[in-house]
Amino acid sequence: MRRCFVSLYAVLLMAASFPPDVKAQAATAKAQVETARAAIAPKVPNPKAQYHVFKDLFDQMCAEPKLPDQMLVQDRSAIVPRKDWFAWPNNIFDQLYFIGTKTAGVWAVNTPDGIIVIDTNFHYNGTELMMNLVPFGVDPNNIKYVVITHAHDDRYWGAKGIQEKYPNARIGMSAADWDVVAKDSSPPQFKPRKDLVITDGQKITLGGITVTAYITPGHTPGTLSFIIGPLTNKHSVASDDDQHFASIWGGVDIGLGRQGVQYWPDGVTMMKTYISSLRRFIDLQRQAGVDVILSTTLRHANMAEKMHVWKALNPDSAGDLREHLNFEGESHPFVSKEAVDRFNTILLECYEANLAWRMGS
Repeated sequence: MRRCFVSLYAVLLMAASFPPDVKAQAATAKAQVETARAAIAPKVPNPKAQYHVFKDLFDQMCAEPKLPDQMLVQDRSAIVPRKDWFAWPNNIFDQLYFIGTKTAGVWAVNTPDGIIVIDTNFHYNGTELMMNLVPFGVDPNNIKYVVITHAHDDRYWGAKGIQEKYPNARIGMSAADWDVVAKDSSPPQFKPRKDLVITDGQKITLGGITVTAYITPGHTPGTLSFIIGPLTNKHSVASDDDQHFASIWGGVDIGLGRQGVQYWPDGVTMMKTYISSLRRFIDLQRQAGVDVILSTTLRHANMAEKMHVWKALNPDSAGDLREHLNFEGESHPFVSKEAVDRFNTILLECYEANLAWRMGS
């Protein structure tokens, strides 16, 4: 009897040592994960449109974190062989081009009045990525603006070379992220000269196309997210007469800091910042009628798969004809308001789950 009493006392003592809301936070996180899981795939499946299934995004963002949060430490200054990063460019809409790498989304908006580029990737390939416009008859000397989503190496290290090769191009970041560039541990020779400071809600308009920048702190203190449009799709097999608006959420991954700079004092503050920024940006997307998701990291929104299907829909050689027939009649793989809503739901619910996990730790 005494042994049973002691064991029961030990159990009660252990239970009392945990914060009273640990179980509640765990239950909250579980519910949010399940809501995100329900948004992975469309309610009406299409075997030919697996690019609208966001399982990779869910698996990454709704994975329970290893706590406490740590700053990321990495050195990516070594030159990566071209074969390991090169990807063929793609003309997605009449005015929009993918010019990035196998993993990184770098986007160019071409207009009669000049070009707006979003992100630059690394020091060893930034200027070459700009040359990806040439096969489409677009002259990179017409680049007017290069806007950077966030102050990480794979986004801004290429900007220095672009400043030198295209001196008329303005390089833009938020004030907070220019401060990160000044303080971080990146090699000085990779840091661009401070140039254009982008403000919240700032519109860059060229040739009737507007890129609107919103400051959405989270991934970095001054992450920029964008709404781009109107874009048209009149010159493709899957053409239409609509106006399309694309959005880019400037930084999906969760991180307390990087390259020697800590962005947030703790994980709870970090996650509350992500959530507040994303809620606002979701509202802005709905107001703008966004029906296209672009991503800074290709796998987050299945960009490579979408471009593969887009190329099959618009074959440029006889060798593509068989695959073209496999997708004949399919709509533009980048266009889907339903997919935009599910993408945002997964992000928001997974961020909320990450907050709950941290609140209960």
